[in-house]
Amino acid sequence: MIHVRVDLGRNINVVTLRDNVYPERAKRVEWIKSVMGNRNAKSMIGLKRGTVKLVKHNPTWKQSFEREAKKIRKVFSKDALDIQHVGSTAVPGILAKPIIDIALIVPSLQKTKRYVKKLQALGYELKKNDVKKERLFFTKGPEEKRTHYLHVGENDSGYTEDMILFRDYLRKHKSTAKHYSELKSKLAGKYQNTREIYTTKKEKLVKKIVRKAKKSLQIRK
Repeated sequence: MIHVRVDLGRNINVVTLRDNVYPERAKRVEWIKSVMGNRNAKSMIGLKRGTVKLVKHNPTWKQSFEREAKKIRKVFSKDALDIQHVGSTAVPGILAKPIIDIALIVPSLQKTKRYVKKLQALGYELKKNDVKKERLFFTKGPEEKRTHYLHVGENDSGYTEDMILFRDYLRKHKSTAKHYSELKSKLAGKYQNTREIYTTKKEKLVKKIVRKAKKSLQIRK
């Protein structure tokens, strides 16, 4: 068992991690850094795998994304064509699970696999046997406290691009964002321990919003 003291100004936070939960020391350190942030910005992130808990928007989520994005860009270098903060934590004013979603656009998913070990050193674990072949999906944090999701999509595949479109549309259309947030709240009350069902139930609205976002883009062109 490891006890880590993290200085956040006036408060000393003690983080306890059991070896059998998160075995590799380097990953434990990276995870602690990403959760606790620096002395000026406590990130307030993390949620047990498979559960649903929604919280109000926290401005420090942006800082948490920026710290992780900097590390990921360093790993991928020129193969990181774009990296964006997506998901509900990237939309001020709506409820969100306190997990930071990161969208990374790369030239080739196949070539991206060579970076898996470097991502593991940052605490990111690849989801194996993923049914979604258009992506590579990584999670950060132990099952008791997932903190980040990394969605890797190939350029022009539409996978990560749709996430960015969805985020931008919610940011610009407050009434749609409110409707989406209200649906999430309703579903979270019913499926707080079954996230898979929660995600499936809101998928119809997500797809509808993405279609609106694409139509809006075509009109502007």
